[in-house]
Amino acid sequence: MNPNSIIKGGYAYVFRSIKPKFDTFRQFRTLARNIHKGNVIEYKNRYFLVTKIDSHWTGRGATTTKFEFKDVLTGQRLTERIKPNDSFEVVALKEKPYTYLYSNDGMSHFVNTETLDELELESDKIEGSDKSFLLLEDNMKVTISFLETDKESRAISFRLPQMHPYEVLSITPMVGHSSKGPAQKIVKIKGGIQIQVPEFINLGNKIIITTNDLKYFKRA
Repeated sequence: MNPNSIIKGGYAYVFRSIKPKFDTFRQFRTLARNIHKGNVIEYKNRYFLVTKIDSHWTGRGATTTKFEFKDVLTGQRLTERIKPNDSFEVVALKEKPYTYLYSNDGMSHFVNTETLDELELESDKIEGSDKSFLLLEDNMKVTISFLETDKESRAISFRLPQMHPYEVLSITPMVGHSSKGPAQKIVKIKGGIQIQVPEFINLGNKIIITTNDLKYFKRA
């Protein structure tokens, strides 16, 4: 008997392992409040990259969100005020690993270490907070997202690794720390970014931080 078959009700059922084909143009619908910077959405029969999100209270508990979009094909920019419960189709992009080389004149340059293909992308297409660009380092491994259609494959955005080590460049002791927890202090890393760390971290140490929220994770 086939090892992948079972007998049920007098019938033999054969199960075959099928590797699913990755659909790079897959979409899913979600509410506006679940959309993040770096997502690509279908809006007005076009595909837009979300470049900025800014929420405001309008009174009586209501909230409106200002979205800034960039057409992924034409580069046209668009600003819209959208309610949190409005829904959109989000495009699932294909992601590829690249290595960051350098930035110049508003463009960031990358290389695919497997194919050695080089790629340049607008620096403002980095995902994350306004401080994310300051965290880029030479030879950093990044992920670049591509929108792939029948006609072309276009790089849409790039993001930092989830965690990365940085050298402590300066230290500022915290004043009056709480006795309920371990002593903490503030350090500065690349780009002048401040991170709260345990007291045992010293000048010149390397620390691993989570790049999405700029939190200390551990000493490298």
